[in-house]
Amino acid sequence: MWNDFGEYIVSYCNKINDKSEDSNCKIIEIAIGKFFGVSNYLINCSNCSNIDFIATDINPSNKNILFDDIRNPNMDIYRGADLIYSIRPPQEIQPYIENISSEIGADLIVKPLFNEDLNLNLKMKLVNFKKAIFYESKGIQDIKIKH
Repeated sequence: MWNDFGEYIVSYCNKINDKSEDSNCKIIEIAIGKFFGVSNYLINCSNCSNIDFIATDINPSNKNILFDDIRNPNMDIYRGADLIYSIRPPQEIQPYIENISSEIGADLIVKPLFNEDLNLNLKMKLVNFKKAIFYESKGIQDIKIKH
C-alpha cells in the first residue's frame, strides 16, 4: 500500500514537471513521526530526480527531518511546495496542516487512520489508487484567489 501511495505522488510530480520543465516538484510530509515507508520510496525511487522532498516533525527522529511546530509554523520551509501530505495525522493537528497548505497554495493529501474522520474545512476527495486510500484537495491556490 505505501509503495502505491508513493507511486501516486511520483505520478503527481511528473504531471507538475510536464507543465513546468524548468523546476522540480517540491513535496513536504508533515508530522512524519517514525514511519518512513512513503518518504523512503520517494527518496530512493529511480525516476524521482525531479522531486525535492522535505519531511517535518515537532520531534525529529533523525537529522534528515526538519523541526517544525505546525501550530506556529516556519513558513519558509513550506513556500514553493506543490504538494503537502500527512500520514495518519492526529485530528487536532489537521486544521494546522490545512492552514499551511491553504496559505502557500499547495495541494493537500491526508491519509487518516482507517476509522478516523477528517477534521478539515477543505473539500476533500476520496482517492482509491491501487491499494492506497486517502483524501486529497487540489486547486487550493484557485480557492484562495476566489476568496
